[in-house]
Amino acid sequence: MKFNLQIKRVLERKNSSFVALLSENYSLFGILIGALLVSASIGPFYNIDTRLEFEAAIGVIKWGMPYIEYGHVINQPPLAFYFAAPFLKAFGALYDVGATLVTLIGLGCTILVYTLGKILYGKSTAILAAALFALTPWHLALSRCFQIDAQCLFFSLLCMLVGIYAIRKDSFKLFMVSGTLFAIAFLTKFFAVYILVPLTFFYFYYRQSKLKRISAVVAYFLPLLLLAVLWYEITTGAGNFHHRR
Repeated sequence: MKFNLQIKRVLERKNSSFVALLSENYSLFGILIGALLVSASIGPFYNIDTRLEFEAAIGVIKWGMPYIEYGHVINQPPLAFYFAAPFLKAFGALYDVGATLVTLIGLGCTILVYTLGKILYGKSTAILAAALFALTPWHLALSRCFQIDAQCLFFSLLCMLVGIYAIRKDSFKLFMVSGTLFAIAFLTKFFAVYILVPLTFFYFYYRQSKLKRISAVVAYFLPLLLLAVLWYEITTGAGNFHHRR
């Protein structure tokens, strides 16, 4: 009897928490549902890049490497293909399934845009930013084709979000987490480097005591160096060290 009462109380707390979350963020949920409905009505889209990148993800499933054909690694950073491969293996190695994954990642990007807007400018600005972002034709198109851009954007925004928290709280540990997320974003697509522009301005604006320039920069880029060496120098042998030998 006591056990049943405990379960009932736990369920009631979860239900009340969910209702509170829904009532507090109903605008965001509305934007996500609207974006999902619009996305479902268009695409998926195809081009030569989507074909090659989808083949690389299939290569991870077949051979454990992002090969576009056996022995030929795609000329792109690898992590997006390793993230996509388990989803494709679980739900079907079809292009439409891959496009669905990218659509879900696009919704995740919208949530991150909302969160960034909320912590920087307030809830009203966050809602407007999320709505504009979610329904931008560029974002809708990229969310309905199998390309690595959406994954890169997701990890870049997450890197910026954690970085802002790290700088505001003067937390060296969070700063290293942000650096790790930047490394993941960069080894998803090199365009992630542009997220350093707003993050750098934010860093110099606050100038926190624990995040001293030299040690902070070294700690921030250390994960990127380690991952790059692991992939290009050790795993594929496509780095500068091998070319110079």
